[in-house]
Order: sequence, then structure tokens, then C-alpha cells
Amino acid sequence: MKIRYLPLFFMIFSSGLQAITLEEALVAAFKNSPEWLAKRADKNKADESYKRSRMMFLPSVHASLSASRSKTQREQSIAKIDGMNTGTGMELALTQSLFSGFSTINTINASENSAQAAYHRLKFEEQALIVKIVDAFTSIWAGRQKVTALKKKEENLKKTLASQESTLEAGVGTPSEVSLASSNYQKAIYERINAETELFSAESEFEKLTGLKADQELKLPNISMELPKNLDDLIVKAMASNHSILHSKFAEQAAFDELNAVRGRLSPSCDLTLRAGRNLSKEELTSSTNHYEAAVRVTVPIFDNSSSSGNTYSAIAIANQEALKAKFSAEDSRLEIRKECVVNWNKYVTVSAMIKASRSAVKSAEVSSASNLEESALGMKSNTDVLVKENQLLESRVDLANSLKQKIVTSVKLLALAGNLGLNSFLEKQYYLPTAR
Repeated sequence: MKIRYLPLFFMIFSSGLQAITLEEALVAAFKNSPEWLAKRADKNKADESYKRSRMMFLPSVHASLSASRSKTQREQSIAKIDGMNTGTGMELALTQSLFSGFSTINTINASENSAQAAYHRLKFEEQALIVKIVDAFTSIWAGRQKVTALKKKEENLKKTLASQESTLEAGVGTPSEVSLASSNYQKAIYERINAETELFSAESEFEKLTGLKADQELKLPNISMELPKNLDDLIVKAMASNHSILHSKFAEQAAFDELNAVRGRLSPSCDLTLRAGRNLSKEELTSSTNHYEAAVRVTVPIFDNSSSSGNTYSAIAIANQEALKAKFSAEDSRLEIRKECVVNWNKYVTVSAMIKASRSAVKSAEVSSASNLEESALGMKSNTDVLVKENQLLESRVDLANSLKQKIVTSVKLLALAGNLGLNSFLEKQYYLPTAR
């Protein structure tokens, strides 16, 4: 997260009158999300493991210091002789692995690829969190539009029911018309309650993710980042840059590097040992002895067994299955991302067409509603007819709000699939539009 975005978090609390923006919500989520912080810790752990593996080429160095004091008694025929001896020993030993069946370099490669896999996993989680925030944010906006429209629709149907009951009392209407009006009114009540429940759920999800309460001035964002040109372009970009695919790719490479590292344990190993030491002895006279040693040892493994990891042959079999699992997971990830590209691109095309249709329907309903109001004022239309047209206008506005919300969420998903969605780039390139009507 870039430092220049951190002040946005404090702006949330410094101005109670200013509407919470999507930008502030994202900053708050990445600052406070325990799940995100845990994923980042996993990535840091993988980096440290890679650093540790790179030090495997370094030699082992040991220093030792010893001190001793002994007493001896010797009895001769004419006398008893006591002897005291004080000894001090110092030694420095260096052991360097010269060859280990390429096990060391394969272990380093495995750690490096694991670190790369962890990085792309973190980027994938970053994108997933952004999508969740955008979904919750836009769901609140669309939910409020829907609740407002359904409350008005409920009022209209209540008036329609009252009108039908009046006509029945006057002997003009029929019981079936009253029954239908009552059924429509009760359905409108259910729709309004259900919409309020969905809105409450969206607000709760938003607060859980960000730690913030959505204010009443929340506005619909408009994503301005460039989308892929077509489905084929999206798939090409996804296969090259999608973080889920890259994560599985590097995880696969790490698994095969680990397999090669385990296989290297069956190869002969060669170690060089250098020792230098000095022994001091004080009895009747002080004496010192220096010793030096250089040794090369070649070890040929025949059957190596360990209480923690078992024998090498079993370890190879297990590592081989892990490598195959990683390979199949990588292939499954590619197929899954390709499917998601097709699904979300078609959804984007569909919802874009739906927005055009909804806007046309809203415009048509507005014209029709205005015309009905004029005709009602002239006595040419009943109030019931006016309310019916107004309800159609309200339903068209709800459809438009849902379509606008779905287009934003789908756009963000497309950016994530193409590997172009990130917190910093997202904050730099997105802007806001007023609430759509």
C-alpha cells in the first residue's frame, strides 16, 4: 500500500459530513482485515524461507574450548609421588559441502519458486478482497435504490387497494378486483421487507470488511480502468498474467524442484573439513601442541532412514505424488480461469445490454407516467391507472440500479482475471459519478 493513501483512512473520521468513498473503504479494509494480514504474513514467511535456503551454500563453522585438571598418584618403593596436570584445548573447525547430488541447489530453487507462488497468492487475495469490497459497496447503493422504490410501490398499491375497496362499496367494482389488489399489496410488503433484509446484509458485510458504517450519502463508483477488448484478448491476458494461474505455476515448479532435491539424497556426497587447534599442558613444565587437519570425505548412501522423515525411497515417492498433485492443480487452475473468463465476459456483455434496455424502459415509463398524470388531471385516466404506470417506472429504476451494480462488479472481476487489478493502480485510476437516477 502506498504511503500517500494512508491519510485517506484518517479522513474517514475527520469529517462526519463527507460521504465514505470506495477509495476510503478499500484503504480501511486493507489496513484492518485480519485475513489479509494473515495472508501477507504467509508471503513474508516464504520470503524468509528463501533467504534461509540461499545460505545453504555457506560452510559450517564451529569453535570449541576445553579445560581440564587431573591429579595422578604414583607409589614407588621408597616414595609416594603426586602429579598435577592442567590442560587447555582450543579448536576451530570448518565443514564445507562440495557436492550433494544437486540437492542443495534444487532446494534453493524450490524455495525461490515457493516465494514467487506466495507472492502471486497474495496478489490473488488482494484482488479477491477488492472484489468483495466493491460488491458490498455497490450492493448497499443498489439496495437503497431498491428499498426506496419498493416503499413507494407499496404506498401506491395500498392506495390502489383502498380505491378498489371504495369502488366495491359503491357497487362498481368486483370482489375479485379487491382480492387481486390485496394480493399485490401483500406481495409488495414482502418485497420491501426482503429488500430491507438484503440491504442490512450488505451493510453488515461492508462493516465486517472495512470496520466502517456506510453513510446515507454513499455514491455509485465508476471504474475507469481499461478492460480487455474482447473475450479472446481477455483469455490471452489471463493465461499470461492471472495471479491464480501464476501461483499454481510456481507452486508446480517448486514441487518438482523439491522432488529433485529429495532424489539428490541418493547421490554420493562430498564434504571438506578443515581443523586447526592448540593444546596447552602444564605439569612440571608448560608445553603446547598445535595440530592441523584437512580431510575430504565421500559418502555413498545405501539406505538412509530417519525417525522424522522415514527412508529416502519413501520420501521420493511422497515428493513425486506432491509434484503430480501440483501439476494437476495448475492445469485445473488454468481451466477454471478460462471458464471464469467466458462466464464473466458474457455476463458483462449481457449486463451492458440490460443497462441500455433498462434506461430505455425508465425513459419510456417516465414519459408514460407524465402523460397519465396529465390525463388524470383532465379526468381521462383513473388514479389506479396512474399508480400502475408509476409502479412500472419504479420497477424499471430498480432494474437499472441492479444492472449498474452488476456491471461495476463484473468489470472489477474482468480486471482481476486479466491480472490488472491491484490496490494502488485501482486507487489511482478510478473516479466517482453521482448516484444514478
